[in-house]
Amino acid sequence: MPRAALTQEKIVQACIELSKEQGLEKVSFPRLAEYFSIKAPSLYNHFKNMGEVRLATAIQLQKELNQELTRAMIGKKPIAALETYALTYKSFAEKYSEVYDLLNIIHESDSPELEEIAIENIRLIRVTLENFKLTDEEIYHRSRLFRSSLHGFITLSRLGYFQKAYPAEDSFDYMLKQLLGDLGE
Repeated sequence: MPRAALTQEKIVQACIELSKEQGLEKVSFPRLAEYFSIKAPSLYNHFKNMGEVRLATAIQLQKELNQELTRAMIGKKPIAALETYALTYKSFAEKYSEVYDLLNIIHESDSPELEEIAIENIRLIRVTLENFKLTDEEIYHRSRLFRSSLHGFITLSRLGYFQKAYPAEDSFDYMLKQLLGDLGE
């Protein structure tokens, strides 16, 4: 049976799958080659190095996140839209836990494409916050607070915190109420 043509998209998907099995740090050209039953030099036809594979994976993740966030938020009132953003982002981070760190390589990547997609994901928050009586500066700070809280919660959860006393979901809900409670509708 002829082998399907290897593409950058297939390599990115393999990177995600192998990360789930072995961890992102263990994904390499030799492991990707083994996954596809090819010789490692064949991968150089698509990417120069693993840094490029990780960048392409980060871009794919940001695009998918944007689609999920946009789809989930459409038609919702502002508070519900922000709650939905938070829940969708958290769910996405859990689904892609092993490659979650790639969502946060924007500034170290120096990739205009990755930065543009990430800014679009941030814009979803800012545009929603514009529905409230906030100054531009308040919108800016609220957006940072919201994103920092989500990222911090997800990161601490991934590191194994929040396993005692009260359920993590209760803490997440409490965090959202605190972040959004004074905005009103």
